[in-house]
This record gives sequence, C-alpha cells and structure tokens, in this order.
Amino acid sequence: MKRFTHGVAVGGRYVLDSLIASGGMGDVWRAQDTVLARVVAVKIMRPDTSAEPVFAQRFHEEALLTAGLSHHNIATLFDYGEHENLAYIVMELVDGHSLAVELRERGALDVARVRSIVGQMALGLNAAHEAGVVHRDVKPANVLLTSDGAVKLTDFGIARAAGSMGLTRTGEVLGTPHYLSPEQALGRPATAASDLYALGVVAHELLAGRRPFDKDTPIATALAHVTEPMPTLPATVPSDVVDIIGRCLSKDPAMRPASAREVASELGMSWVEIRLPRPGDGPGAHLAHQPHGIPAGASDGGSATAPLTGPVAAAAVAARRGLPQEARLLDVMVRPGSRVLEVGCRAGRVGGALSVLGHYVVGTDVDPTGIAAAETAYPDAKWLVMEPERLILDDLGESVPFDVIAWINSSILEVDPVHRSEVFRRLAMCCSPRGRIVVEFRSDAGYSYQAFRDDFLSAGLIPDVGFSGWDLRPYAVDALSTVVLLSRR
Repeated sequence: MKRFTHGVAVGGRYVLDSLIASGGMGDVWRAQDTVLARVVAVKIMRPDTSAEPVFAQRFHEEALLTAGLSHHNIATLFDYGEHENLAYIVMELVDGHSLAVELRERGALDVARVRSIVGQMALGLNAAHEAGVVHRDVKPANVLLTSDGAVKLTDFGIARAAGSMGLTRTGEVLGTPHYLSPEQALGRPATAASDLYALGVVAHELLAGRRPFDKDTPIATALAHVTEPMPTLPATVPSDVVDIIGRCLSKDPAMRPASAREVASELGMSWVEIRLPRPGDGPGAHLAHQPHGIPAGASDGGSATAPLTGPVAAAAVAARRGLPQEARLLDVMVRPGSRVLEVGCRAGRVGGALSVLGHYVVGTDVDPTGIAAAETAYPDAKWLVMEPERLILDDLGESVPFDVIAWINSSILEVDPVHRSEVFRRLAMCCSPRGRIVVEFRSDAGYSYQAFRDDFLSAGLIPDVGFSGWDLRPYAVDALSTVVLLSRR
C-alpha cells in the first residue's frame, strides 16, 4: 500500500497539500478542509503499520481521548475517520513551531520565558488530568509555540485514560527515554505524577540548554532517571524555580506536586486559566481559535506558515481581533450566547461588542445620553438608564441571573462610598451561582484596595484572580488599574 501524496482527498473532504512531518505511526499533512474552507493538519496512519492492529487502535484511542479535551493549551481535534483502511485524525494548525525547534535554534531560554512555557504546559496537563487522561509522552517535540506566545500540547498518541490498562504490549515501555519517569523506566504504569516528572525534565532542559539525563543508549538513559540525582541548574535560576523543578523530578511520585495546577501556580501562571466551571457545569471557558500554521501532532518539528483561510473562519477571527480588550476577556469567560450584564456601560462599547458576537447583553448606566448612543449603535442589546444601587432582576426586566457581570470603566468610583457594599450585594443577587463578576478597580482615586476588599467580602463575594489591567498580565502590587474576578461563596 502506497503512502498518500499531494492532492488526495482524504475522507472525500481533506485535500492534502504538503507533508509537514513523519513519525513512527503516521504522516502529518497540511490540508484544506473543503467543507468548512479552512486549513487543517491531517495525521494519517502509515501504510507500513497497517498490519499492526495496536497502531490502528492507538489512532482511535488518540482521537477519543483528545476529543474529550477542551483547553486553550491543548491542540484541538476536529475529526477522525478512515481512508482506504487507514485511520486519520484532523487537528488544528498552529502558527509557530515546536519547542524542540526552539531549543535547537536558541539553546537555553531565559527564566521568564521558561516560566511562561512550562506554566502553560502545566495548565494544559491539568486540564487533561482533570479529564482523566495521562499524556505519557511530554517532551519538547510535542509542545507547539504559537506566534503570539501561546503553548499547545499535542500528540496524545500513547496517552491513556487514568486507571486503564492501555494498549501496551508485554514488556513494552512507552514514552521517550530522555523524559521517562523512574516508575515508567521500571515498567510500572504511568500516572499524572509521571507527566509532572516529564514536565520537570523539560523545564530543566529549557533552563540548562541540555537534557538532564542523556546517556549513550536509551536503556542507560532510562536507568539514569531511576538512579542519578537531578543535575545542578545554572546559578542564575531563581530558588523558587529550582524548588518546583526539583519537586517535579522527585524519584518518588508521592513527593511530586499534588497537581499540574500547583506547578502552574508556583511558576506564576495560574492567572492564565480563568477558573470557570468545565463544560456542562455552567458558563465554561472558551477561546476563539486564531489562524494556525503548524500541525497539532507534528511531533518531529516540522513547520508551516499558511494562515487559516475561508470566509467563515476569517470573519470569526476578524470579529474578535476588533474587540476592545475588556470584551476579549469577557468573551473567553463564557460560552457563546451567554447572558452578560454590563454595569456603567457608557455608550455600550464593551457590551455592544459582545452582543455582536451573539451574547445576550443588558447594559445599564446613569447617563441617558450614553444609553441613547448605545441603543443606536448596538440595537441587538438591551440598554437601561439605571443607578447601580437599584439593580435587581425584576427592575432589569429579567427572571434569569447572568453568567457574567462586568462593572468596568472604573465606574465603581462614581458610587457613593456608603453604597458600594450594597451595590456588590445586588451584583451578587443578579449573578448565577457559577457565574463571575468582573470589576475594574483603580487604586489612585482615594478608594483603597482594603476598602474595596471589605466591600465585596461583606456582600458574600470572594476573589478568584486578579489582572494588572485589561492586558491580562498577572496582578502587580503597584498596578494602578486592577481587574478582579469575583464569585459567589
């Protein structure tokens, strides 16, 4: 059976354009999805593996496991099928290159970049682990870096559901020796803690510019993970980073961090994951996919640069590019078509943008002129002249609480200080039990953060995470503008 070539329409839909990478089980192609008019990556089982049933089963397992994962640090799976008795997987393309390429071209990376890369990897792994999936092959070749700094985990080809026996044949150890946990090297089952060990190896490699365990043979390398201590990191690496990597590289899985989320938090990256309910639990996090160009699953480091094409995809991307920063944050917090209340909406710049994206928006402001402008510019939303102190669902003409409430533009400062805690109480009453309240706070206007905290705590609200302004940098003590996400207790 011959391998596929340029121009073949896999599944009658995905027209192969150019070969991006080849691995042990499959080839990865850049392809055109003729139905949705977008560029995708198609990973096709190699014909020379077709006689090995376990390979076909692993393809199917990869599709099943990846399809159940939804996180902005995990490459998205679009489709699975068979063509001429060969299984294939359709994935997003990512505009950038693999972490393996980054290492090969640049060597050791600076600490700040390592914090970002490894922290985002940890957030992706945490999502997989919470879904009951163990990756089992965390390594630089399976990490994609987008052009805007985002990290995508990919290639769940040997992943397995936690607690399952998987598809390992007798005596077979799956994984890459340089990133193999001690328990895996000894033939024991991989767990979430095994992924954290591999994450620690990757972090060590990024900081040192070389693999911590690298012997003459794969067996010797695997045994080094069991018997040898962690090599010393450069003296320039901060002690907190050395500590978390050292804990990840503990020989005993029980001594490693309790979760990948803990690793992300220790690296200062917990803010990236807006801690919202998972799909099915209420408002869920979603991200608009940007144009992509490197394939999810191209584990051998190949790259491509073609942008996403097609009128539908282009329109979606363009719409979100034009959003105000405030609207972009709110949009990623909720599902499409969610209920949004904007308090102090001015002329509807933020709420109006969200209504254009299909969210149900109600905006309030004390200024009739601003409300009139909002009604003219964004007729699909509902605009009301109303003081924050009067907010109740009945007065808003609503019977169902909101998924997210935004009190932005520092309009909190326009409320009489004696009424601020009451406004927070009303916001809590208008917010769904699993929703979020997003408040913009300025520390330079005579309203201390302690007073701000006392006001929302008195209303039964608790802070989830803070940002230094709307550019989504982690909270800084000296930030003049802080965006705080609150939830009901």
